[in-house]
Amino acid sequence: MTAPASTHAHSDAGPERRPFGLLVLASLLLLKAGVLLAVVLGINLAADNPIRGALQVSPELAKFVAALTLSDVVMGALAVLLVASAVGLVLLRRDGWLLAMVLTGLFVALDIVGFLSNNVTYVWMALNIATVFYLNQADVRAAVGVSTEPLVPGVES
Repeated sequence: MTAPASTHAHSDAGPERRPFGLLVLASLLLLKAGVLLAVVLGINLAADNPIRGALQVSPELAKFVAALTLSDVVMGALAVLLVASAVGLVLLRRDGWLLAMVLTGLFVALDIVGFLSNNVTYVWMALNIATVFYLNQADVRAAVGVSTEPLVPGVES
């Protein structure tokens, strides 16, 4: 009797080794989730020190909860989805990769809109570009069971 097919890559040779790019990708997703949660929780990254970013925590948590807006709730939900995607990737699940791809596509689209309206955060854009890079690495795609074959015959990726 054969084992049922699953949504992620499996090897019968023992524990699977996660590619370095996959671990970097999961770390990027967790970093982006942390940034979104920091914004929601009222932590400001000081613009005058972009290298270190001084963290300032809002002391009035009760006022904060009362003042939650729809955008705060959406950012919190996106942060949760980023964490779920990172966990899925570490577990070598194809749906973790797919969720990361969808979220990153959304973030890149928002980056383009922000760029065109002169309202862009270059650090966030750089995180998204790095995420796209690692999502498309052949070893990452192979580890989660996404085809590494070119979509157009004769065109190598």
